Amino acid sequence: MIVTVCGAALLLAAAVAVVVASRNWHQPAPPPDVPVAATPADVRVKALERKPEPMDHEVVDASSAVAIVCGADSVTSDRYEARNDALRSIARRRDLAKGDVDALLAYLRRADDAMRIERVAALKNDVMNLLRNQEPPVEGLAETLIAMIEGGNSDCDRSLGCSKAASALQQGRGRPCHIGGDATTHNSSTPNSPTHPHPPVVVDYCIQHLGAMVNELDDAWRVGAPGVRALPDGGVRGVLVRAAREKTKPYAGTALYSLAEDKRATREQERELKRLTLALCKPGVNNVARIAAIQLAGQRGYAEALPVLRDTLSGEKRDAVLDTVCIGSIGLLGTAHDIALIERFRGDARRSAAIEAAIKRIKGREESF
Repeated sequence: MIVTVCGAALLLAAAVAVVVASRNWHQPAPPPDVPVAATPADVRVKALERKPEPMDHEVVDASSAVAIVCGADSVTSDRYEARNDALRSIARRRDLAKGDVDALLAYLRRADDAMRIERVAALKNDVMNLLRNQEPPVEGLAETLIAMIEGGNSDCDRSLGCSKAASALQQGRGRPCHIGGDATTHNSSTPNSPTHPHPPVVVDYCIQHLGAMVNELDDAWRVGAPGVRALPDGGVRGVLVRAAREKTKPYAGTALYSLAEDKRATREQERELKRLTLALCKPGVNNVARIAAIQLAGQRGYAEALPVLRDTLSGEKRDAVLDTVCIGSIGLLGTAHDIALIERFRGDARRSAAIEAAIKRIKGREESF
């Protein structure tokens, strides 16, 4: 489940929170202006328990709730609270009927909604979590996420091979993500295109969900397979690589982290991740994506990023979050010569914890030699 954001300012705030908290992929907060009685986790624990043999009236209730979630009820279509309550009422269900699943997939692909963007993003994220937790896995979920990332929003054309491709997919049921077509139309638009039907925050959520699924996909879906027309170029990794190259978009950094999740990455794919990360560390990149890349560079030991990090801290322009992340990564990558640069920021409460931690790490490494 994911922190929801509104516009560029709130998207930046959400990404900053994610970065500083080491990208907590599990527990989103509700939209900032949406009152709820408890946190989503608290509510979900109290939701309707799943029963081994659902009764007919439970199926009807689930279908009614799905209709409200998808905005099919004209009375509640513009009310986040009502639609979110309906979603919470079925959040623990693992056995939704096929018609309900299809309706939820279609809702994800839809680009129009009566609610504001930040509320749509919150709802769609929770819908993705609900679908990923279904048993058996939902056919078409990966295709939907891919198409939403790459610009498609129409129903999947099964005649082009989506059924065959879906049967090869080991759909993910892992941890919830933050953290928003069909795969046959993945080239209909690019994430950087003004015609892209989904806002960046929804695309960001889709990338995180897809990244969380990458280790549960077979290789045909993970890296692509010849002859399966439903698959995008390069499979899921190809989708994530293309998103990571969108330097003006905040979700480029999210795509880096999703690629880093791939436990089957080859040596060449690891080198590709390094090249993408170093490219996003540079000035001129979307600040949210740059912050994510700088943090990942530190975590992965990419010492080649040090010159850019030093230049950033030496420059005249100041950004508290960017400075903090640079200091943290220098602490992971730098040498004793970097301590003087870091100490320039002493006395600033916003950077003090990062400064102390970075100096401690550098001195610890120097003393171990």
